[in-house]
Formats: sequence, C-alpha cells, structure tokens
Amino acid sequence: MADEYSKPPYSRKMHIPQEYNWQRLTSLRGAELEVHYSMLLRELSKEKGMLGQIFTKSQNKIQDPAKLYKLVDLIDHENLVMTGADVKGDI
Repeated sequence: MADEYSKPPYSRKMHIPQEYNWQRLTSLRGAELEVHYSMLLRELSKEKGMLGQIFTKSQNKIQDPAKLYKLVDLIDHENLVMTGADVKGDI
C-alpha cells in the first residue's frame, strides 16, 4: 500500500528506505529474493515510529523462494488501496 500511496494521485512521502521499497522487492527472484526479504524484515523493524512497530518481530515463514516470488507477484497485481478493510485484515 505504501508503494501505491507514493504514486499519483496520492503522491505521499513514504519513509521506507529505497533499498527496502516494493520496486526493489519485486525486482528480485530466487535465493536473492529470500535473502533480501529476510534482511528487509530485520532492518525495517529497526526503523523509528510506526514503520518499526509494524515490522517488530516479523519473520519470513516462507522458506521456498519460488513460493515467496509467487506471493510477491500476486500482491503486486492487486490494488490494495481500493481493497476493503476486511480483505486487508484477512491478508
């Protein structure tokens, strides 16, 4: 959602470091994606404010890089800003 809110028509300033943003995550595959995702979770948990709180104690429970890529790809094709609160809660 942060990625969607950073683009028009919202154009909000997001405080996610560029190396951990959605574009970076979607550009990776295989073991490189799995390693980067685990590092992303760890590093974002150290951020100050709400971002750090969101990622506190986060873990990568998807050990298969192909499944992780598929999940990232599925999410990438969704419009989360327009998705209802119930669906977001289920996710």
